[in-house]
Amino acid sequence: MAKKKVAGDFGANFKELEDIAEWFEREEPDIDKGLAKFERAMELAAQCRDELAKAEQKVKEIRKKFGEHDTVSLD
Repeated sequence: MAKKKVAGDFGANFKELEDIAEWFEREEPDIDKGLAKFERAMELAAQCRDELAKAEQKVKEIRKKFGEHDTVSLD
């Protein structure tokens, strides 16, 4: 399996997550490899969600700083 990425590297984490999804699509995975990759995918997804939440918060802070109100949800 690919080397674990550092939390906070959204692009690399997302790419690794895509690679894992592609692996499941093209391989006939054995149970042990599949479970390990699934666990890693869940870790990556959580890290990506955290990074997106941080980015959303930063956007809100920037908008507030410049006097824009949250009229459009970022969800």
